[in-house]
Amino acid sequence: MGTWSEKIKDNDTTLDIYTKFFERYNAGENPTSVSKEIRREFQEYFSDSDDRNNSLIGLALAQWETKSLEPELLQNIVDLISSGDDLKVWKDLGANEKSLKKRQKELEKFLTLISNERPKAKRRVRPKIEFSATEILRTISPDNQKELVVQDEYSNGEYIHTSGIMNWFSGGGAGIFYHNKANSKLTANWIDTQNIVLTHEPRLNFSKKENKAFFSGDEVHFNYREG
Repeated sequence: MGTWSEKIKDNDTTLDIYTKFFERYNAGENPTSVSKEIRREFQEYFSDSDDRNNSLIGLALAQWETKSLEPELLQNIVDLISSGDDLKVWKDLGANEKSLKKRQKELEKFLTLISNERPKAKRRVRPKIEFSATEILRTISPDNQKELVVQDEYSNGEYIHTSGIMNWFSGGGAGIFYHNKANSKLTANWIDTQNIVLTHEPRLNFSKKENKAFFSGDEVHFNYREG
């Protein structure tokens, strides 16, 4: 049953359903489609005797806030409250009389809330994207005018790709390559100020693989080798 609290959103199961719903809603998905996916993803919750009521409550709250409350789901909430089913589950799990009375009041407040249509749907909140990078390699050219930086890049902790970027200290820069394997082995050796050899592990899948980069009259050539 998760966290023990009489309040509607102070339950782990209810909060899981509600949070997952808004993760998808905030990403731009249609609330009706989101509800179908939530029921599929949390099928075990909705069919479990201890978790079913809290799952229905979490979904009902999310639907009400997005003006997509299904009449059938509203009736489910009415039934679980009027029948005393939710309180029975709580009692079977060990709730005392004081806790049951508090829960009943919270349920009644919740039913009153969702029985009246919300004026406007809750605004979508654009998911926060946190970018991070782990540097793998940094090497400066013999003329000290530029450098190659290779790094694994992440979005919200999820690996995106590995990038190779040529930076000129005078202000220029260019993306040289991207591949899709984190923590891959790669070395870079300058032959002279205009040529560099990149030795990488076999079978890397490159989505970009430039052979040269140019800035302010300075051109650098890249020679890729497996090794």
